[in-house]
Amino acid sequence: MYEKFKLIYYNLMGYVYVPDSIKNIKERKLLHISDTPVIFFSAFGKLLKELSPDIIIHTGDMVDNIKLEMYKERLPKYEYHLKSIMDMLESSDAKELYICAGNHDNIELLHKYAKKSTIIEEHSYIEIFNAKAALSHYPYKIVQNPADYNFFGHDISIGNDMVNNRIYLNGISTINILTEKTKRVFYLPYPYGTNESRLMKGKIGL
Repeated sequence: MYEKFKLIYYNLMGYVYVPDSIKNIKERKLLHISDTPVIFFSAFGKLLKELSPDIIIHTGDMVDNIKLEMYKERLPKYEYHLKSIMDMLESSDAKELYICAGNHDNIELLHKYAKKSTIIEEHSYIEIFNAKAALSHYPYKIVQNPADYNFFGHDISIGNDMVNNRIYLNGISTINILTEKTKRVFYLPYPYGTNESRLMKGKIGL
């Protein structure tokens, strides 16, 4: 009951509650997020410090409340906020950083602020914890040729799931944490107001 109360409290206050059972895991951890509006940035910075992930995957739309594909005149504002979240990522303790460009991202600016991050412009495969992983902003590209682990965002046409021993992780639905040795997956809710700031992307797939 106490844990549930803390989860609700953190959520309403705009932060991510990470239970001690996750923070104290003594193995490498992967953090996956996607489609992040500015309202989430403060919580994300705190999450990075509490969790100290070894690998971070962001599956696109870094400043999701700025719909850059539709409003190209907002590029200066996008760059201002992009630098903020990129600084968080680049200064984290993560040894591996992967960013999939979304439809509301600017490729040139992603490369401009990436120092140790790997920028993925389209569907790609990497090795994660001795297993094959597929990374894409778009769910439909994942299902065409899935891997052992599949990371994506953009909309909720495909949710978190396990099919034929393949794990599908949607970074819009939840903040996803994966452990190396025990292969456990944890799902944490985004703070209150995140989806609204995405302009209801989770429902309409902008």
